[in-house]
Formats: sequence, structure tokens, C-alpha cells
Amino acid sequence: MSDSVDELILKMQHLEAQARNTLESKALQVGLDRLKSAAQKLAWSTAKEVHECETIEADGDRRLEELRVGGVTSEEAPEFLAVKRKVDEAKKRLVKARAQLNFALDQMTEVERREYEAFHAEVRAETHGALADDLTEDKGIPQP
Repeated sequence: MSDSVDELILKMQHLEAQARNTLESKALQVGLDRLKSAAQKLAWSTAKEVHECETIEADGDRRLEELRVGGVTSEEAPEFLAVKRKVDEAKKRLVKARAQLNFALDQMTEVERREYEAFHAEVRAETHGALADDLTEDKGIPQP
């Protein structure tokens, strides 16, 4: 009788742990798809912005170097200033875009971490369920 009671208590503890881990897994998965999708969209758009800004900066720097060769004449001065402003603006946008890209990549890493934790909680739940079933099968206790 004592063994049977102890085994039933152990089975109930496994079932409780299974339920707790199942709830933990579901809680970790809430909103992950939406967060992952938003992070991917942000990463895609900011990566595009980074590329555009880098291209503008490189082309502008190349043009500024061409204008500086032999000195900037009075006819070239307005173009020089316009290109300089465009390069400076691209550098500012580049800093912001890189920060946004890093944020999006951090969000994607967080999603992956939460998916990993949810998977492990699910595995723990399945393990506790299997242990509870093993206890039932070993003693010939009818399952509900």
C-alpha cells in the first residue's frame, strides 16, 4: 500500500511538472511570430538604408576627392558644398540606420533565445508525462 501511495504521489508530481512546463512553453511562445516578423522587416529595411547611405557616402567622397585635385575653383565651389552636405547627411543617416539594424538583430536573437527556452520547456513537459506514464504502466494502474 505504501509503495502504491508513494508512486501515485510521484505520478502526480510528474503530472504537475508536466503541466507547469507546458504552460511555461506556451508563455514563452506568445507573440514570438509577431516579434520575429517585425524584427525581420526592420532588419531588412534598415539593411537597405545602410547600403544606400554607404553608397552615397562612397560616391560623394570620391567626387569630393576629384574636386579637390588641383584645388576647388569658384565654378566648382557650389557643387563641392552640395556634395559635402549630401555626404554629411548620409553619414548621419548611416549612424541611425546602423543603430536600428543592431536593434533589429538583437530582437531576432531574443526571439531565437525564447524559442530555444520554449523548446526545452516542451521537452521537459514531455519527459515528465512519459515518466508519469511509466509509473502507471509498471504497476498496471488503469490510465484515464
